[in-house]
Amino acid sequence: MWPTALKLLGGSLLTLALVWALVLGWWQSNDHEPSKLDLGLYLVALPLALVGGYLLLRGFIDHLKSPSAPAQPAAPTARDDDPLALTAAKSEAAERGFTIAMIDGYIVTSAGASADETLAAVEEGKRPEPSSRLTDDSGFPVFLAEVPDLDVDAMRERSLRRAVQLGELSEREQIVRSLSLLERLLDMVNDRLPEVLGREGVSPTLRVVWVVPAAWKGIDLTVMKAWLQAGLSALPGENPPDISMVPASGELEAMQVLDDINLRVNRDPSSGELILLLGVVSGVDEQGVAQGLGGGRLFTAEHQQRQIPGEGGVALLLAGKPLIDRCRLEACAMISRVGMGFRDKAVDAGGRVTGKLIAQLTAGLLDVTGVEHSAIKTAVLDTDHRANNLTEALEGLGSDFDHLDPVRDCLAVGASTGDLAPIGGLVALACARARVIATEAPALCISNQHHLGRAVLVALPVPAEADINPGSI
Repeated sequence: MWPTALKLLGGSLLTLALVWALVLGWWQSNDHEPSKLDLGLYLVALPLALVGGYLLLRGFIDHLKSPSAPAQPAAPTARDDDPLALTAAKSEAAERGFTIAMIDGYIVTSAGASADETLAAVEEGKRPEPSSRLTDDSGFPVFLAEVPDLDVDAMRERSLRRAVQLGELSEREQIVRSLSLLERLLDMVNDRLPEVLGREGVSPTLRVVWVVPAAWKGIDLTVMKAWLQAGLSALPGENPPDISMVPASGELEAMQVLDDINLRVNRDPSSGELILLLGVVSGVDEQGVAQGLGGGRLFTAEHQQRQIPGEGGVALLLAGKPLIDRCRLEACAMISRVGMGFRDKAVDAGGRVTGKLIAQLTAGLLDVTGVEHSAIKTAVLDTDHRANNLTEALEGLGSDFDHLDPVRDCLAVGASTGDLAPIGGLVALACARARVIATEAPALCISNQHHLGRAVLVALPVPAEADINPGSI
């Protein structure tokens, strides 16, 4: 204590002497006759201010260096021995480890008519091409990721012969193209669903969840729902499937729908539900291009860090593990809960691009699932050609995933399929499942196509009975 006090006293006297010498010398050189106010300000207040400022700065630095006290837990709202509080805590911890089985994943994109074809196109570097139909304000062809051989006129003609009529919707190219994509998906699903629904001794109920773009809110969705119902009419079973339509404005909302399904199935594993998660989107029509130009989001020769409109569809066939065990289904993958969050600013807002949020979400997810970093063999992204988004994802993976080749093992699906919001993350998940089946190893699915929203989940091989985590079903 005494040495510190002596240092403080000596430093104060030295400061006082130095200030007095400088001030008095300055007054003498200028023949200045100081007033009482000058004497008080320069010979008393100024030295005290310098010493006080030093003490405040030193105290602030010492405060920063000292370790912060651990946060005290908030006062419990219930007694420690409250059995209901203990049960709720255990239930919440168990739910973080829930997984759901993906029996199959069907996609239709400009890059291919399946997950394997789409991944092959990504690995080959296939990119969207200039449109032969649409141009920008300068008269140059717009880059579009169009699904080939999508006959819109034939679709309109077929709709006239169906029991469900589209009416005025048949004049909206975006809707007609989306329904054409839906038909292709249903053809694939109808080939597989009877295998599950018709298994002897197994009679699961089918529930269909259709994620629709938020821009469809002004459309009569009852017509669209009836259209889907007619497309599923050939399936076996006495009762028609339960169909719900969920609008989504971005990838995170679609991922939230998937996470809600995971919770629903695991909270009631005895229900034996089979869930079909659907999504179709098309933004390659004249109206979609005009909206992209007006909003400053469209890729052009002058603005190559903007989005390329795309179109595609996805259908994920999901169930709890008890159901796939009873049906003895193979080539399935297990899907973890979804880790989600929002960036503070968009990746193209300027400044250094960091993947801190993706790193946090990935670390938390792997900790819950118990998957080692080295076990991950693939990372599938929904991001596109934009360098900042890809840099963010690779930065988020960091040194823990040095064993992944940035080109061969980190696949940006959106670079080939274009912008598929809000279902881009679901399309990437279907591709991640294909890689899990091919490599027999876990794969990360990362959604960072959105300007702020980020989502991460893990696709895993189906565990053997002895390896099942008690937190999953």
